[in-house]
Amino acid sequence: MTRLTHPRTVAPVLAALFVLGLVGCTGGDPAPSASPESASASTAPADSPSDEPTADSTTIPATCETVLTPAAYAKLEADGLEARAATLFDPVALAIADEGGLVCSWGEPNTDNVVDVAQIAVGDDEQEWLSQLEAAGYTPSDDPVPGGYRGQPDEANGISPVVVIDAGTLVYVSTPIYAEFLRPTS
Repeated sequence: MTRLTHPRTVAPVLAALFVLGLVGCTGGDPAPSASPESASASTAPADSPSDEPTADSTTIPATCETVLTPAAYAKLEADGLEARAATLFDPVALAIADEGGLVCSWGEPNTDNVVDVAQIAVGDDEQEWLSQLEAAGYTPSDDPVPGGYRGQPDEANGISPVVVIDAGTLVYVSTPIYAEFLRPTS
């Protein structure tokens, strides 16, 4: 025969377990200190510098969905170009990819119609990148955009890639017309 537990015995035990469970959930935070250091830290003026990290000036906030203007994405769609994995051949674009820069590519399925965009923050290394541009055969040209450099024409299609340096950012564009659609970096 099973002996039933009396309700008066179970209720206090359950209440004690419930209280212990609540105490365990609170994490046992220590009581606030009355020391002057904690009081002054909590009353710092709103305009004082914070300990929160600030964005690194070399960080590129662009993504493949934001590196170009909205008009460029409309043109990509109208031209039948879809996002795809990049296949880079240009030495500057490859250097950007090797350095961890942003690399984006759109292409028309089953064709060689491709637009590649690669972007990297150059910061204090701008002169090194200019040397790479020169070594790769790029020359200064404000065509199609100011601050641009034209690369050697592709042997297959005759299109010259463009590199634009602006506000500490270097952007490679495989098709010159899309250089006009670059979103400002600053």
